[in-house]
Amino acid sequence: MEEGERIEVGGKSVKFCGEINWGKTSISCKNRVGFLVNTYHISPRDAKVSLLESENCICSESSSNISGGSEIPIQTKPTIVLSRTTETNSTSLRATVAATKQFDRETQFTSDLTTISLSLLATLVLMKYCRRKGILSVYALGFVILIYQSLLLQYMPQHISFDEFDLPSLLTNAQIDKNNSSASVMPTKVWYFDDKNVPSTSYNSSKLVQTMNKNEEAVLWILRLPDMTKIGTIAAERMMLGLEKQLQHKFGNNQQQLSSTIRTNITGYLRNMTQDELNNVNPEWKLFISDLTDRGVGPWGLWYMKTELAAILGWKRIHYITRTTQDNHHMDSWATQSKQNSQVASDFGSFAGVPINFTEHLGNSCASVQRSTYGVRDDINDAIVNYMRHNFPSAFEWTNDNVTNSLAISPAVAKLSRPMDIRTFWNATVCESRANRCNFRNYVAGEVASLPSKHPSMKVDTDVIGFIHNAGRKFVSPDYIQALLTTKIIVLAQRDKWEGHLRLMEGLLSGALVLHDPQVYWPYGIVDGVNILVYHSMFDLEEKILYYLDPANEQERIMIGQRGREIALSKNRFWDNVERLLLNGDKKYVNDYGVSYQPWKGHGNP
Repeated sequence: MEEGERIEVGGKSVKFCGEINWGKTSISCKNRVGFLVNTYHISPRDAKVSLLESENCICSESSSNISGGSEIPIQTKPTIVLSRTTETNSTSLRATVAATKQFDRETQFTSDLTTISLSLLATLVLMKYCRRKGILSVYALGFVILIYQSLLLQYMPQHISFDEFDLPSLLTNAQIDKNNSSASVMPTKVWYFDDKNVPSTSYNSSKLVQTMNKNEEAVLWILRLPDMTKIGTIAAERMMLGLEKQLQHKFGNNQQQLSSTIRTNITGYLRNMTQDELNNVNPEWKLFISDLTDRGVGPWGLWYMKTELAAILGWKRIHYITRTTQDNHHMDSWATQSKQNSQVASDFGSFAGVPINFTEHLGNSCASVQRSTYGVRDDINDAIVNYMRHNFPSAFEWTNDNVTNSLAISPAVAKLSRPMDIRTFWNATVCESRANRCNFRNYVAGEVASLPSKHPSMKVDTDVIGFIHNAGRKFVSPDYIQALLTTKIIVLAQRDKWEGHLRLMEGLLSGALVLHDPQVYWPYGIVDGVNILVYHSMFDLEEKILYYLDPANEQERIMIGQRGREIALSKNRFWDNVERLLLNGDKKYVNDYGVSYQPWKGHGNP
């Protein structure tokens, strides 16, 4: 877009001027555009449109007179929606406009306070002079107060009302929904049965907020699988409150209560109700049971939900979250047979597992079964950002917000000089005593370690770097971070019996090209050939390694690594996963196996 070119904004054709100041600041409109592009990852044109929409940076129709624009006071309370997204879409554009308008209003308010302060100072000087001359009177004092009040009334309400913004909206990118500026969008309330185990990052969500009041009307209860047997009594009491509200609504009596006989045996009373009756009690209240064990709860958990929970709560409010949505993952058998028969090694085939069918449990044990995946570890991400800030300070215009920094530096991370060709971060010494879990990982690490014997110029490292086991999950090793960021290709393999591990997101965060064995269900947005590469045999693994180590294909490798880092940070933070799990109520996202999750392009798409 050229300087002064006409742009359609709000049905009018206006011109953008980059050389004038933005609003009442000393920042040029041209520099402001650069800031918006780098911060919100939108195009220069969208940045200019957002400034013009806020009536800034508009060229005057007169060639001899240009104006930086003026701010139009907001007369109605806007809807505040907190947003962390950096995607180039209408949402991020609205967030940019909102940030621009908010800054303009704060600048205007600062200017107005300056005017008021100067006026007050002048008034005090005048009063002191009048008193010395003996001419100060009650009438003069009243006149001074009247002037000061009129100044306050003129400036204060017109430009800003402090109750328009709550504290969280000032700590995050504020997004003003212009289509619904008369009503506030409230986040969904969440109550944790055991809040001591709630990660602090859960509070970064703009759509969910923790509450300590478990008895609110529309609230989501979250509990871990081990707590499922402890929830019956307090859940029954919650149902009792819902039943009493139904009675109060029916008879118009706010004091209406169930009889003392029913109250003392509420569980027995609930068991005599039909499922339709139970489901109709406070339907906005939902219960999410989270099973994050490696092997899954199995038939017992679903049986307990049906016979003990759905029997007193109704199945429609119960939702089951699990990492185990696949079965028959027998990569140990593949590894064993591959050592005996080279033909088996041609393809992983059915050894990689098949989806579990949960359809028989929907409508009696629970309302949904949802797939949970490991998300980005914030400590690993912060360590990478700090590494880049320390070693490459000119790579980015750093801010105090690591969420913004993380995504913005992705191109620089992906393009780092990486002297090591391949790393596995694994070898057979890690899991000697638990070989029944690590046969496949050990086999893959051994195959990768043997590659230099066939390709002498290839640099391969299968050493274990940093912490392992529980220490690796709790602490971050600087050596591990450096190894991640100095490797071109990271080869990962899963456990023998189940899928999913933290190493996947850690590998993607590094900006390296990640090669991974197949999964039945991938984390959100992971697509083979776009932001990750899937190998289906040892032959396939070697072929892809050779292709992407070829200097002719370096840019392709770098771009896949960059996209991998970007999808991890933009769609797989802890709060992203929690929001999808708790707010995914659309039935069209249930696949043929009864698993609910929002669709994406790739393997396992419903």
